[in-house]
Amino acid sequence: MAARPKALPGAAASDGVKTPIAPGIIARLTGAVRYVVTGAGPEAWFGPGQPLTPVAQREAQGRQFDYPVYVNYRYTPRGDEAISFGQLRALADSCDVVRLAIETRKDQLCNLEFGVVPKDDEKDPDDRCQQVQDFLQLPDREHDWKTWLRMVLEDMFVIDAATVYPRATRGGGVYSLDPMDGGTITRLINPDGRTPLPPEPAYQQALKGLPAVDYHRDELLYLPRNPRTNKLYGFSPVEQIVVTVNIAIRKQLQQLTYFSRGSTPDLIFGVPKEWNPDQTRQFKEWWDGLLEGNLENRAGTMFVPSDVKPIDTKERALKDDFDEWLARIVCYAFSLPPTAFVKQMNRATSDTAQEVALEEGLGPCMQWVAGLMNQIIWRWFGYTDLKFDWQQTAELDQLVQAEVNQIYLQNKVIAPSEVRADLGRDAMTPEQLEEVNPPPPPALDPNNPEAAASAGGPGGVTAPPAAGGGKAGKLVKKKASRRSIAIARRSRGRVRSSATY
Repeated sequence: MAARPKALPGAAASDGVKTPIAPGIIARLTGAVRYVVTGAGPEAWFGPGQPLTPVAQREAQGRQFDYPVYVNYRYTPRGDEAISFGQLRALADSCDVVRLAIETRKDQLCNLEFGVVPKDDEKDPDDRCQQVQDFLQLPDREHDWKTWLRMVLEDMFVIDAATVYPRATRGGGVYSLDPMDGGTITRLINPDGRTPLPPEPAYQQALKGLPAVDYHRDELLYLPRNPRTNKLYGFSPVEQIVVTVNIAIRKQLQQLTYFSRGSTPDLIFGVPKEWNPDQTRQFKEWWDGLLEGNLENRAGTMFVPSDVKPIDTKERALKDDFDEWLARIVCYAFSLPPTAFVKQMNRATSDTAQEVALEEGLGPCMQWVAGLMNQIIWRWFGYTDLKFDWQQTAELDQLVQAEVNQIYLQNKVIAPSEVRADLGRDAMTPEQLEEVNPPPPPALDPNNPEAAASAGGPGGVTAPPAAGGGKAGKLVKKKASRRSIAIARRSRGRVRSSATY
């Protein structure tokens, strides 16, 4: 009889008895299946483990941030933030240094001239440029350009929610650019956390505590300067220094109380120790009656007993280093020099601080305004080949500008004709060029010593003066300070300002 073949491990025997599968085989089979399904090999000893399967892979892919559930139901602007729009405005209005910094930046930007030019620098401005530029002279049909710009900048600096409503005509053109209170605008988002596209509403205006009006992206221009990926609203300079502003306000209130309240009198007299309370009271009544309401006696000479000693109870500093530190933080937030709020600085340091503030602070603000106006020109006027441009203005310090031009001419960065163009003068005629740059004298015969001597030197050629020599050259080199170099860096650029601090 042939022998019965052995059953495989775990297989049922012919006599109906089941043999269990070995544990090692189960582990290998499980690892093989895991590898086929997930592509991951066997677990390492104390390994990291396999990641959990995402619960919303397709639904949440590309979401900008983890916004609160049903955030669009919360119609109060900035209702989820710790600091509201109203509180930011109250802080900006209550702190003197912050308000002065904001108004200074607004003054500087409004002091600049602007124009509308083609994007292609080789093209000349056409009638459309003049049309848009004339429109911007009275953007909202009520306020001129500078007043209109101040309203927009106020919301940008304080709450970072500058908002403009382009009011359309019946024909679809732009009738006016109306500034709106950005503190009444609530941002709406779509499921991926971004601003919805038309025709879905993108913004909602809350009035009287109720959602009043919906706007889509083509109806309202909402332009925060400092947006963040994890927030619905911008981050203004006032919010960045909110703790410093609170400290400064309480410091101001303390100083105000110093002059308006308190139980301690301004001056205490120490009377002789022999006086009893009645004598002290009589002296006080006599003194008050003598000086109260009598300005002449207050300014005159008074005689008191020899043992009466005055004690000034309020002799302390009303301004210290901490006040300067607060002012420095505020000015740094707005990229302004703290010269007006700190102790006297030398002129070189003060000029350097002004240059840094001009380059680091005013330039970005100018670019933000240009971006705002470019969106208006491109989206609402439809002129995509035009752009908003800050016009170059003449430097107030003409001596510094002359130094700048001298540096450029010596290093052959520009030609004299470009300097004349900046000065508003026409190009030089050939006769003027010949007068400024006369031809060299003719070569003389070296064999004629008398002619060479009369020509001013051996060989008949007079040595030209050294470049930059003489008093004028020394003066230019001496005055080429850091201020001149800083102005030189921006004088040839497209953006430059004549604003002073």
